[in-house]
Amino acid sequence: MKVRVAAIQMEVGGSKEKNLEKALSLLNRAAEEGCQAACLPDYFLTDTPTQDQTIEDIRKLAEPIPGPTISEFAERARKHKMYIEVGSIIEDAEDGNLYSTGAFIGPDGKLMGKVRKSHPENAPAKHEIGCGISLGPGDYPVFDTEIGKIGIMLDMDGIAVEVPRILGLKGAEIIFWPVNFSAGFTENTRLAARFYSKCTGAYVVCACRVGWHKDVPVHDWAFFGESRASLIFGGGSGIAKGGYYIASVPDFSEGLAIATIEPDQVAGAKKKALAVMPYLRRPETYGPLTEIE
Repeated sequence: MKVRVAAIQMEVGGSKEKNLEKALSLLNRAAEEGCQAACLPDYFLTDTPTQDQTIEDIRKLAEPIPGPTISEFAERARKHKMYIEVGSIIEDAEDGNLYSTGAFIGPDGKLMGKVRKSHPENAPAKHEIGCGISLGPGDYPVFDTEIGKIGIMLDMDGIAVEVPRILGLKGAEIIFWPVNFSAGFTENTRLAARFYSKCTGAYVVCACRVGWHKDVPVHDWAFFGESRASLIFGGGSGIAKGGYYIASVPDFSEGLAIATIEPDQVAGAKKKALAVMPYLRRPETYGPLTEIE
C-alpha cells in the first residue's frame, strides 16, 4: 500500500489567527499534492512559552480539545479526506491543567485521539514547566488507521530516545514528530529523525517551524552566554526512512516535504531485523535509566 504524506514547515509568528490561516493554507497545498496525511510543527499556533510569560498569560492562549482550533482542522480533514497530526497546541484540559497537546484527526473529521507532551522543557526560551505546562501521562499511544499504525512524539519527547523506541516496539509504522527548535539544533533534528527511522524501522515525519522569535531570554549553554537574543529557527523538516531523508524542506523557508511511502512493509522489515539482531534490547541492564538523582 502506497501512502502520500507531508511534513509541514511553517513560519510561526504574530497572532493565533494568522498562524491558523497559514497552517490551513499549507494543508490545502498538501491536499493539492495528493497527500493522505500531514503533520504540523510543535506550538505552530502560539509559539512556545518563554520566561517572560506567566501562567495566566499562557492560560489565555489555551483552549480545550476538542475546541475551536481543532474544529477548523476537523473540517479541513473531512474536506480533504486526510489524516492530520495538528502539531501541538496549548490545551486547557478537563482536569484544570495546561498541556502541550497534539490532536490526531481522521479523514472523517473525527478526533481519533490526543497526545500530551511527556517531556516539556523549562529553558528560558521554552519555559513550558514554569509557564504551567504539565507533564503528560507518558502512555505513548499508537493509532491503528487505514494507512498504517501511527505513533506521535512531541518535540522533546523525541529527544528522550526511549520514546521513539517504545513507539517502534508498539508497532508504529509512521511516527509523526512535531518540533520547535532554534537554528542551532536544525542539523541535530535531521540527525535524530534519521536515527529514529533506523532504530524503529518506522517512517519518521518531522515537522519543524521556521522564522524569528525576537528578544527572548536564553541560556548560556545553548546560546553562548547571551542573556537575550533574537532566535532564528532554521527548520530541518523531512521524512526519514532507514536512516536517510527521502524528502526534505530547504532550511529557513516554508514548504512541504512530501513522499510516497509504504507503511505495510515496515512490519516485515522489523521481523527480519530481529532474526539478525535478537539482542537489540537488554532491559535487565537498563537500571540506571530509571534512577533519578
